[in-house]
Amino acid sequence: MSKAAEVASVSTLYTELKKYIRISEWKQVLKTCNKIIHTKDGRQETLAMISKIVCFIRMSQFAEAIKFIAATPEVQELATFEKAYCQYRLLKLDDALETINDVEEPDLRTLDLKAQIFYKLGHYSECLPIYKKLMKECSDDMEEERMTNYIAVNAALSMFENTKTKMKFLPTSYEQYYNAGCMKLGEEEYDEANKLFKLAEDACRKMLADEPDITEEEIEADVAPIKVQMAYTLQLLGKEDEALQIYHQIVRSRPSDVALLAVASNNIITINRDQNVFDSRKRMKATVANGVDSKLVVQQKKKIDFNRALLFMYSNQWDSCKQLLKMMKSKFEGEEMPYLIQAAMLCREKGLSEAIKFLLSYIEAHSDPEIYGHLDMTNVKLALIQMMLQNEQIPQACELLEGMEDICYKPAIISLLVALYKQHGDNQVDAITQLFDRAIKWNMLSKERIRENKADLTVIMWKCALFHVQHKNNQEAAQVLEKMLSMDPNNVKVMAQLIFAYSKLNREKAHQISERLPSLAELSIEVNVDELEAAASAPRYIKRQKEKKMESAATTGDGGEQAAKKLDIISERSQQMIKTKKKKKKKNPAPKHFQADFVPDPERWVTLRERSTYKGRRKDKRKGATMKGSQGTFSASADQYDMSAKPSTSGTSQASANPAGGATSASGGQQASTSQTNSPKPTPTTARGGGTQASKNKKKKKRGKGGW
Repeated sequence: MSKAAEVASVSTLYTELKKYIRISEWKQVLKTCNKIIHTKDGRQETLAMISKIVCFIRMSQFAEAIKFIAATPEVQELATFEKAYCQYRLLKLDDALETINDVEEPDLRTLDLKAQIFYKLGHYSECLPIYKKLMKECSDDMEEERMTNYIAVNAALSMFENTKTKMKFLPTSYEQYYNAGCMKLGEEEYDEANKLFKLAEDACRKMLADEPDITEEEIEADVAPIKVQMAYTLQLLGKEDEALQIYHQIVRSRPSDVALLAVASNNIITINRDQNVFDSRKRMKATVANGVDSKLVVQQKKKIDFNRALLFMYSNQWDSCKQLLKMMKSKFEGEEMPYLIQAAMLCREKGLSEAIKFLLSYIEAHSDPEIYGHLDMTNVKLALIQMMLQNEQIPQACELLEGMEDICYKPAIISLLVALYKQHGDNQVDAITQLFDRAIKWNMLSKERIRENKADLTVIMWKCALFHVQHKNNQEAAQVLEKMLSMDPNNVKVMAQLIFAYSKLNREKAHQISERLPSLAELSIEVNVDELEAAASAPRYIKRQKEKKMESAATTGDGGEQAAKKLDIISERSQQMIKTKKKKKKKNPAPKHFQADFVPDPERWVTLRERSTYKGRRKDKRKGATMKGSQGTFSASADQYDMSAKPSTSGTSQASANPAGGATSASGGQQASTSQTNSPKPTPTTARGGGTQASKNKKKKKRGKGGW
């Protein structure tokens, strides 16, 4: 083939390549690129090689793209961005960062990728200045997306690194509303965050509702991340039931986003705590599904692993817990949580002594300040102190707590130490005194520290003075109170306590300090009558003061007149306030189920028998009736046991014995035997026959007993 024909064929191939790229037929693009590269002068066609790399990226074949770049030295310098991007997509973040750092003059897209890598690595402080530079230098279609990412970086700094950002902006999209809500979460403004998340949800639904091709299920899928974050906000606000309802709703919807499902499942586990372990173990499967690790940031992965370890511990799966903790120690270097979980596991498995030994060995192994100076051992030491106190190792716990100078000289910790010293023994006055002295000296090391810790220092010095007074160390109490008075010369409370201390030591000095106290008239001027429990007592008290001052006014002259005028003003004001203060009439609330139109029964207070609706007691139809035996028996044998048919012991008829049923009584039977022999009523007939048979049986019974 001639050179002209070969050039024509290459030109034709490029035409085909453009056509396939325009219609996104990437397989055909790859075949066409290979045809161009395999021509005679294909090694010089770098454009086809770059197109092949981009084709691999479009087909998500990132590993193949890296292999091709490594095997093609002609494009290694030209495809630096593509190589770094493929490494980023394969989660080889350190390699991607190294590749980008080799670029001497990175362009805007390279800087954008570098910022994304920093964000994925969790280096938010290094990511922030890159986005600031991009927003200043770029003005294109990606400007709104860069602004969204910039807000996301500020939100991550606020949530994960406790860095408060003073960023002010007006959100223009639901993503920006969402990131602004995350920023408020980091600043612990949960109510504001919840409002922003609701605005984000409304903006998202409004935007998607305008697109006709999107179904309701797709809208719910896009809104789901906002709902999960809203549920997390409710969880932080203490509304766990509402948060749990939203989490279950998201999980039941089975979202395609595995990261979203993992976060919702993890948060359900945190609400369950150690109560519903079976449900938590079922939820934990979603947190370790395929693809989750690539979509979560470092802090999210860390918290999920911590919760998995705690779940293994609560379910007594010691081997699984140990394996996970071993992995976490190597994966998250410098984190104290794996060691705290292991100590808790040892405490449950083997007892407090083993857990204390483990934490002591950990502290000793990381005690070198040159190597481990960046580690914060506060939580580990506090956990160890708690275990020592539970194990009744009070002296060791106090010694370890006093060694933590950053928190030891705070009022709460000093109060704890004093209580522990008192519990350990009664002869601990010297130790408590030394503790107070060290705390006061530490808080007064510099003027800046005094300014920062003035409130804490005042509390510590006051408690120290009271402790000395309680143990009759008035000299030490006076020294501490003198320091307090030098810091606040007009503190009446400190003056009074100092006078009390000097009254036991030096009465003259106590008298000198007492002259600095304000007079009762000056103190009474600032009295707020509204805050007094009995407002009526204020005028009487002021009148007594007024009478005393008026008696001394004759000797003092103008000064007495001025004091009297002040007291007049006070008494008038107090009396006016008492007059204007009226008691509010409280409205009696209506009782529950109250009916305004209901008319009660007028006879409700009359006894039951005297009411007009009383119908008398119910008649007992069975009373006075003869007993009946089973079917087929002789009536005479049944009447033998009918006590109502037997004659009375007096031999007379008592018709009044049963006034309601006289026709069926024994007297009715006697009346029938004398005057109504042909009566059709069965009961008198039975009564008569029963009486005759009973007398016969009685005679037979006597003959049997007497032998007659």
